Amino acid sequence: MAHRSIGGTCTRRALAVVATVVGLETFVTRGVASNRNVPRFYPDDPLQSDCETQDASNVRPWERSKAYDRLLTVTAFGNPGDRRDRRAMNINTLDEVPDSSWFTNRIGRVPMTESEIARGPNREPEPLAGPWTVAGLKLEGATPGLRLEDRSGQLYFIKFNTPDVPAMGTAAEIVTTKIFHALGYNVPENYLVRIRPDEVRIAPEGASRDGGDKSSIVRGDLDRLFAQLTPERDGSYRAVASKAIPGKPLGPFLYAGTRPDDPNDLFPHEHRRELRGLRVFAAWVNHTDARGPNSLDVLIDAGGRRIVRHYLLDFGSTLGASATGAKDAQHGYEYTLEGRPVLRSIRMLGLNVPHWARIDYPGLPAAGRFEAGAFEAEEWKPTFRNPAFVNARPDDTFWAARRVAAFSMEAIAAIVREAKFQDRRTEDYVMGVLVERRRKILRAWLTPINPLIDFAIDRSGVLRFRNAAVDAGVAGPPSRYEVEWFTFDNANGRTAPMRATTSGGRPRLEIPAAVRSSRAPFIM
Repeated sequence: MAHRSIGGTCTRRALAVVATVVGLETFVTRGVASNRNVPRFYPDDPLQSDCETQDASNVRPWERSKAYDRLLTVTAFGNPGDRRDRRAMNINTLDEVPDSSWFTNRIGRVPMTESEIARGPNREPEPLAGPWTVAGLKLEGATPGLRLEDRSGQLYFIKFNTPDVPAMGTAAEIVTTKIFHALGYNVPENYLVRIRPDEVRIAPEGASRDGGDKSSIVRGDLDRLFAQLTPERDGSYRAVASKAIPGKPLGPFLYAGTRPDDPNDLFPHEHRRELRGLRVFAAWVNHTDARGPNSLDVLIDAGGRRIVRHYLLDFGSTLGASATGAKDAQHGYEYTLEGRPVLRSIRMLGLNVPHWARIDYPGLPAAGRFEAGAFEAEEWKPTFRNPAFVNARPDDTFWAARRVAAFSMEAIAAIVREAKFQDRRTEDYVMGVLVERRRKILRAWLTPINPLIDFAIDRSGVLRFRNAAVDAGVAGPPSRYEVEWFTFDNANGRTAPMRATTSGGRPRLEIPAAVRSSRAPFIM
C-alpha cells in the first residue's frame, strides 16, 4: 500500500482488482482496503512517487557492524522483523512501487537504450586517469584499498582485484552495479580504472591510514600495498574507482524494521517490495552478500528539506567472486549455518556429497564459481538470512521477474562488455550464465500467479492486456481468457456481479454491451 499526504499526515489505501483466467488455474486479489470508510481510489491514483515530505535533519549516524548483522540473522536471536504473511506495504493501486528515496523505476517502466543501461549511474568521462592524491589507505582486511582524490579534488574509493585472480572482483562490481542501476536502485558511480604507482602521490599535508592506526602515510605504505597486488602487463593495477556518494553518511540500513529517527521511514523494511524483490535480482547475479553492512544511508538536500537516501553498494562478491577469490562452493546453495544439511551430514557420517560440491566449473579464473546448470531460482540462498527475502511473496517475486524480463540479450551483452574481461571466452561464458539464470528466474517467478498485466480499455470498447509469462516465452498462451464484470462502489468498496462475461483466445476482448451502457463504475 502506498500512502497519501492529507493535512500533513499520510493515509494508507489500496486497490482491489479481482480477475480469473480460464486455463491458468490462478486467482489473484491485488490488495484489500483495511478501512471501508475511505474511498478505494483518489483522483491522483496511481501514485507515482512516495510521500516523503518530512524534514529528516535530525537523523544521526549509527554503526551496524557485520558481527551485529550476523547476530540478527544467524543466531538464536535471528529472524528479525515482522514475519506475518502480508502484502508489501509500499505499493500503489497498480501493484507497483512508487519512486522514492529507496528506488526509482527505470527498466520496464521507461524506455532505456542499451548504451544507457551499459553506462549505468556513471556521469564522469571514462576512463578516469591520474594523477591521484592519497586521502586514505587500508592495508588490513580481506582486500587492500585506497581513498584517492583526482586532480579536481573528487574523492574515490579504490578497490583492487584479488591477487592472482585477473579481473574477477572488479568485473563483478561493474556488471552488478549496472544491472542494479537499471533495475532502479541507488548505487555508486563505479568506474573501471588502471592505477599506476607513479601517478599516486602523497599530499604535502599528509593523510592517515584507515582503521585503528591513524599515523601518517608514507611512501613505503604504498609500496607495501602494491606489493600485495598483481600488476597488469603494462605495470598498472586494475581497480574499481567508486565515486564518493554525495551527502552526509549515516551508516547502513537494516533489512527489517525502520530507522527510528527518520520521519519518512514509515514502512518496515521487510515489507518494502523493492527489498523483498531484491531476492530475485540477487539470485540472478549471485549476490550472496546482500545484507545490511553492504548498504549506506546518506542525508541529502531535497527541495528545501533534508531526506535520507538509501544505497546498495559493494558488489565485489557477486557473480563468481568473493572478497578473497572465487566463491566458496556452497555459496548460493546453502546458508553459512543451516541446520538441515548439518544434520544430514552427521546422520550419514560425513559421507554424503552435496550437489553443489559436484558442479563442474569451466576453469576460467576471472569467472570464479558462477554457473547456471545447477542453479534453481526458488532454491537460491544468500550467505546469511535476509529478513526481506524471507518475507517475499509470489506477487513480490512476480514484480521483480518482470524487470528481469525487460533486459534484452543485447543489453546483457553490453553490460558484460563493460567489465572488460581479459579474454573473449570468459566474457561469453559470463553472459551465457546470466542469460540462462534469467530464463530460469522467469520460468520460476512469472508463472505461479496470474501473469496478466497492463490492462487498458481503448476508445473502441476493447479491453487490452498482456500476459507476462507468454511474452517472456516461459508459458504457452492459454486456450481461452474469460473475464467477469462487476459494478464497484468507490465509497465503500462493495462490488456486485453484472451477469456479464467476456471470453476469447487473445489478450483483447470486446466489452459486453451491458457493461458499456452501464453508468456505474465497474471492475473485472
